Formats: sequence, structure tokens, C-alpha cells
Amino acid sequence: MEHIETLIDTIAGEPRAVPPIVDHAAYRVVRGALDAAVCATETSVALEYVPGALVIEVEDDCRCARDLEELEELAAAIGGGLNAKRTADGSFRVRAWLPTEGQPPSPAAPPTGR
Repeated sequence: MEHIETLIDTIAGEPRAVPPIVDHAAYRVVRGALDAAVCATETSVALEYVPGALVIEVEDDCRCARDLEELEELAAAIGGGLNAKRTADGSFRVRAWLPTEGQPPSPAAPPTGR
């Protein structure tokens, strides 16, 4: 999770190494959610290690409209999901679940020898 450590406010669960493809997807979800919150004055990023998955939550106080379809597709492409909605108190929350078990190697990884 070296790509997003500086962006995370809260970490819960037992930190562990995740497949490179999940690490990259987590970074893209966090960056995409923060980039979409262009008018935010406050943001928070939480990361939770749960059995078999990594849960990312980005919350902000931005009232602007946003299109997060690309992030939804990214999460779905690796077997996860993403939910983005306005909360009862008016803030906006992006919550992504990225499975950490059974992931293919990163496309950037060198091929394994046979």
C-alpha cells in the first residue's frame, strides 16, 4: 500500500501485503474519489483490512455532482464493488471493496518462469 500511505487518515484491521493489482486499484480509487471532490474543504480516507478484502472509504463535504463510473468499473474488473452516495448529513461517501485473495498478478509484473 506504499502508493497511498500518505493519503490515508485511518487504518483498521491487520495490515498485510496485497496483490499488486489490488494495490494499484486502491490507489486509483482513492485518487479518483479525491479528484472528484473538487469543491471539498474536508476529506477523510480510511482503509480497512478485512479477511479476503481491502475496504476503502473516502468521505468529503463537497456538494458538487460527480461521475464515478470508471471507478465502479475498476472495482468490478477485479471482482470487487464500489458504492458512492450522499449521506444523511450531506457529506459524500465513496466505499470500495477490493478482494485480496485469488487475484491475478499485475499486468506490469514479469512473467513467471516455467
